[in-house]
Amino acid sequence: MQENELMQNVLIIGAGLSGLSTAYTLRNANVNLTILEARPRLGGRIYTKKENQLHLEMGATWFGPQHTSLLKLINVLNIPYKVQENGREAIYDFRPNGNIERFQIPHQGAATYKFENGTIDLIDALHQEISASIMYNEVVKTITYDTHFKVKTESNQFEADYVIVSLPPQLVHDSIQVEPALPDLFKDLLSSTHTWMSDSIKFSTAFASDFWKTNQFIGTLMSPHQIIQEMYDHSDLNKAQHGLVGFLNSRYSHVNQQLRKTKVLNQLKSIFTNKSFETKAYADVNWRAEEFTIHKNAKSLVPHQNNGNPQLRTAFYNDRLFFSASETAAQTPGYMDGAVHRGVEVGELLLNKLA
Repeated sequence: MQENELMQNVLIIGAGLSGLSTAYTLRNANVNLTILEARPRLGGRIYTKKENQLHLEMGATWFGPQHTSLLKLINVLNIPYKVQENGREAIYDFRPNGNIERFQIPHQGAATYKFENGTIDLIDALHQEISASIMYNEVVKTITYDTHFKVKTESNQFEADYVIVSLPPQLVHDSIQVEPALPDLFKDLLSSTHTWMSDSIKFSTAFASDFWKTNQFIGTLMSPHQIIQEMYDHSDLNKAQHGLVGFLNSRYSHVNQQLRKTKVLNQLKSIFTNKSFETKAYADVNWRAEEFTIHKNAKSLVPHQNNGNPQLRTAFYNDRLFFSASETAAQTPGYMDGAVHRGVEVGELLLNKLA
């Protein structure tokens, strides 16, 4: 036999952080590794939009010292990161049921970090390290197992000895047919596992100046009723980028991006009344409308519901089908750290089986 005929075919569904972490763990293994990605890009819920040398953070952004699996990977890959500075004061916009007020920000015991050049740096670094064939725009519809797997997408069919599904559990339940059928209790668990980011509208802006900054205030804002619910400074002085990033009120999920942009800028103008500013870029992502994050008919769930449930780490079909999204992780499920932790864990499980 030829050497490549002895190699096992491993198929990873999803090229987000979890799937790429598994591929990274398998980078030196004697396997034929293929990754199917529904989007035309890598990263999944990590999305740094680059526009005219500016980077607008649309997805996962922050992490902390408790995120040990993520930090270990970051340090191995030598990806630069920095502390998120929030200033000494925060603005609370209570309108229309109150006023605009300032409060002292309590001292935080642990730092919050973000990547110097955008979270996409992590995805790009993993991409450079892995040895896998990545197939874009491949939307998986069915997974069938007999003596091996047949995975059908909207346009192609793939065969594999092992399959790793790194998609959000709820999306798997709502979008992919698996045969022979998974146990009913497990399918119920998939459908009842909350998808991280699925309730968020993330926005990011860039301006010609940091007009909002004072000695005490550098951009931290909270508001229960206005369009901007949370906001933080996202400037990069080394690249002369002055920016703000945060989350929008979900009541605005059904209006278009242009209207959201107008309302965001109007809120900023109404707070910083004595300032004028030039907007260089604006973008937002309504993650609830991202079809490859959550199905349009998915039921609403409590944030983090069933995240980390140990049953989500069950393997099927003679330990040949694994689920590895962040929500399945035993450590910090639903966060970037959980994606790395579970992605590496599944890779190591597979390495042991192939040894």
